[in-house]
Amino acid sequence: MIFVTNAQGRATFVSPEWTDYTGQSLEEAVGFGWARVVHPDDRDVARRTVEAAIQAQSAFNLRYRMLAPDGRAMWVAAGAVPSFGPPEQTFLGFLGSITQVIDDPAAGLQAYGSLGSFVPPPPHSATPPSSMLEAMADHLLMAHALIEPAAAARLRPLVERVLHEVGIELARAEQSGEARAAMH
Repeated sequence: MIFVTNAQGRATFVSPEWTDYTGQSLEEAVGFGWARVVHPDDRDVARRTVEAAIQAQSAFNLRYRMLAPDGRAMWVAAGAVPSFGPPEQTFLGFLGSITQVIDDPAAGLQAYGSLGSFVPPPPHSATPPSSMLEAMADHLLMAHALIEPAAAARLRPLVERVLHEVGIELARAEQSGEARAAMH
C-alpha cells in the first residue's frame, strides 16, 4: 500500500488497497485518521516515530499491528522517504509504503520505529500494488534504499525527484478517480 503525506505528516493519499485492508475510506484515512487502524498498544510508537521523522525531515521505518475491518491485528512494516521541492528544497512530506509482514499477530514481535533510512520489506500477497504507478513507487522506494549500500549517493537526488513526481501522479490519479466517480 502506498501513502503520501504533507509536511505536517497528515495523509493526503492512501492507495485503494488501504480500504480493502483496513475498511477505512480515503476520507476516513486522510489527516491523522489512519492512526485509528493502528493497534491501540502501538499508536504511541507510530506517533512518536512519525513526529521525529517530520522534525528531522528524515526517512523512517515502522513495524506495528494494523487492524483489519473484522478487528484482527496484522503485523505490518511501514516507512517512507522525505520529499523535497522548490523553492530551495522545501520539505513537502513523505512518500511511503505499508506491507503486511506476518499473518500471526501473536508472533512475539514488538512495535518499533527508527529514523535515517527506509528499506521496504519484500511484497506480501495480502498487500499487492493496485496500479502501475503504485508498483513504480514500490520499486523506486527499494531503489532509494539501495543507494547507500551501492555507494551511489549521487543518484539519491534523481531517485528522490522521481519519487516526488510519482507522488504527484498518484494524487492526480486519485483526483481523476474521484471526479469520474462523482460523474456516475
